[in-house]
Amino acid sequence: MIEYYRNYRQMFLVFTIWLVVGMFGGPLIYVLLPLTILLLAKKGFYEELFIGYIFILVISDSSVESLYFAKSAKNIYISALAILVLFDSKNFQPFNNLYKIFIPFFVIAVLTILMSVNEPFFLTGFQKTVSYILSFLVVPNFVVKLYREEGEQFFKRFVFFTIIILFIGLLLKFGAPEIGTLNEGRFRGVFGGPNGLGVYCVLVFIIYFVFNNFYPNLFSKSEKQILLITILISIYLCGSRNALIAILIFYLFQRFFSFSPFLGFIFFLATLFTVEIVSAYATSIILTMGLGDYFRIHTLEEGSGRYIAWGFAWEQIQKSFFIGKGFSYNEFYMRQHYGMLLKLNHQGGIHNSFLTFWMDQGLIGLLAYLWSFILLFIKASKKTKFAFPIMFAISFSAFFESWLVGSLSAFAFLGMFIFTIITSDEIKESVKEEVTSGEVSLKFHE
Repeated sequence: MIEYYRNYRQMFLVFTIWLVVGMFGGPLIYVLLPLTILLLAKKGFYEELFIGYIFILVISDSSVESLYFAKSAKNIYISALAILVLFDSKNFQPFNNLYKIFIPFFVIAVLTILMSVNEPFFLTGFQKTVSYILSFLVVPNFVVKLYREEGEQFFKRFVFFTIIILFIGLLLKFGAPEIGTLNEGRFRGVFGGPNGLGVYCVLVFIIYFVFNNFYPNLFSKSEKQILLITILISIYLCGSRNALIAILIFYLFQRFFSFSPFLGFIFFLATLFTVEIVSAYATSIILTMGLGDYFRIHTLEEGSGRYIAWGFAWEQIQKSFFIGKGFSYNEFYMRQHYGMLLKLNHQGGIHNSFLTFWMDQGLIGLLAYLWSFILLFIKASKKTKFAFPIMFAISFSAFFESWLVGSLSAFAFLGMFIFTIITSDEIKESVKEEVTSGEVSLKFHE
């Protein structure tokens, strides 16, 4: 990993310049960023362009006021990458077709926002709709292009960069705790909150796991140790219950599906029958194990304020049950009632991707998304046995956070990255049916 930093130190220098100019240079960053992107594109540094995009997305999630420039900069970035893909298409041929699976949802998203042209959130919603569609075009095509050119070594470097983000977060916890932690002491790293860090860790874990099994010799023994320990420490420190459970869901289900898809589905059905029993006794079990403080047992029953948001959103969904008002409507509505929700012990949005889709796009839009979402994993299941375990873990995570709805977030980016690597016919496993997933997943050996 140190060698990776040395080889790409110029890239990190560019990122540092972006940070300094963005924090202290005012609007100058909006001139520097496009010029840098243009220069990198002319030089053929597509990997640096791609990594730079996730860097901007990560810092755009920060709640540090001096980094707010990234919230606008990411719009410039995705637009520039989309122009590159569309007008320099010969360098991306053959095109990845992942976006085609979601065309029915895109059509509904466009129609709903156009129906809200007179609403105060229309401009923001329209931009989000366009960026959502562009992201499904840009991210998969960059991933496949870089794999064609660099092979699995690109994936290795990508994982290294995602872990560096976690390293920086850990440094902030101990070196600048006013940035790396919340007032109540929960670790959030470089992200806006602990739950965001938790979602990031889940997605990075899945990406690492898939690559480690696709290419068993991609990471050395020491690299595997560093990667896994960093992810697990970050999850432990941020105290995200949902992240911990999502990773357990993925790990347990992949073991069963690797052995037998039929056994995997039997285990899934058994889980559905037992989840109600476990949830009923969850508080007693946690207290018996002495983990009440870590799992914040005092917030467990009220879902850390999520139930309040869900109920509030459900009331509003009744007003536009089948056809929603388009992207950004949920944010506008929740912001309008921020004061009242704060008194009820809730801060933030809906914290449920599927309810958010429903509120923004209506039931028709939600069903269109779910149809495409499930089709994606059915297609992926023909390529890898990890498809349905990934679907279960992502669905669980998305049930408690609205990251699937995000068009320009690091979480949505990583989600599309995962969708691409498990569905693309060009990305192949180097070893098939020779190494079981359990043998190379969490063990620190080559």
